[in-house]
Amino acid sequence: MPFLVLFIAILVALTVFGTRQATEAIYLDLAQRRADTIARAVSGAAPVAWADLMAGRPPDSPELRQAFADEVHELKLIRLKVYDLQRRTIYDSVAEGMGKVEEGPALRAAIEHAGPSAVPRVEPDGTAVYELYVPLLDSRGRVQAVFELYEPIDSLDGILARATAAPLIVPAVLMALLVAALWQLVGRAQSDIDARTRAMVVLRQRLETFVSARATQAARGSDSGGTIPSRRLVLSLLYSDVRSFTGFAESSSPEVVVAFLNRLMTIQVRAIHDHGGDVDKLIGDALLAHFSGEDAARRAVAAGRDILEACAAAELPRQIGIGVFTGEVVAGAIGPAERRDYTVIGDSVNVAARLCAAASGGELVVAATDLADGRDFAAAETLYVKGRRDPLSVRRWRAPVPT
Repeated sequence: MPFLVLFIAILVALTVFGTRQATEAIYLDLAQRRADTIARAVSGAAPVAWADLMAGRPPDSPELRQAFADEVHELKLIRLKVYDLQRRTIYDSVAEGMGKVEEGPALRAAIEHAGPSAVPRVEPDGTAVYELYVPLLDSRGRVQAVFELYEPIDSLDGILARATAAPLIVPAVLMALLVAALWQLVGRAQSDIDARTRAMVVLRQRLETFVSARATQAARGSDSGGTIPSRRLVLSLLYSDVRSFTGFAESSSPEVVVAFLNRLMTIQVRAIHDHGGDVDKLIGDALLAHFSGEDAARRAVAAGRDILEACAAAELPRQIGIGVFTGEVVAGAIGPAERRDYTVIGDSVNVAARLCAAASGGELVVAATDLADGRDFAAAETLYVKGRRDPLSVRRWRAPVPT
């Protein structure tokens, strides 16, 4: 829409400029014709004095001045001046102007370039006029004298307006209709673009709820070919899982199971986000989240405790166990180009899952190395994790039962 407004403004400005240029050209053409008429009449009325003038010897001839005065009266001119090549006024229909030297740039331009020029001005009585400078040329195209004619702007503008009104009305109306149609078309197009943009934003926001924030950032940072590079990171991982979920799902309707999972996942996702974590994926009744940056392990443990306390207070039909472990992982896109999953993989993820499996309902199992303050945790114990050669030292914390 702003581009259309700018286009219309430029079009109007060019039209006004072109009209003004055309108007001045018409004024100058009329002035040239009048100057030629005056020259023929004066040369016939005072041939000797006129010959001297054309020979570059401006005469002080009453006969020449009278011939000019007769033409001013005959053509009903407001004023007429005649200048020699030294810009001296050799004739002025106003007596006090005789003999003065004109210093204006328009007269200089007419003498130097042998071409007419127009200068708008306002007379002392408020009349708007054009000062029209018309060079008088000899047979070789050399300037012999310059006529200055005064034409009222309003009168000739009125003639031009009446002459051009009819040819301009139809194009103007058509242009107005075209502009109105374009305005409406652009308005509809802009509304459609805005609606589509809003729909795309809503769709993007909805799609982002299905993936982790890290996956969204990785997709935005991919190259032009869609390649998402893998990165090696150290993250604190939180893994949770529902206890006895299979039996619950078998004995409950799908609607009840879905409602339970939605309540449970809402509690977990909220606590994870509150502690600056990112949910990597929801795997049926299990959840994997990761924490990065300063105090990542402390925040992961705090999130796990908040989750277990909130679940206990919500009196859910099934409890969950949580494992927390900090270690090195690889974050990247897994799968073909048609269907990929951005996730974290590595031994550390497996260890977090094993710690989760070792936790009973309502219990948090944490690697002892991830606890900066374990005052509320049970004493350290050795846990042998399947697939690992060396045992882990872990500590447990159980959510208090609400009274």
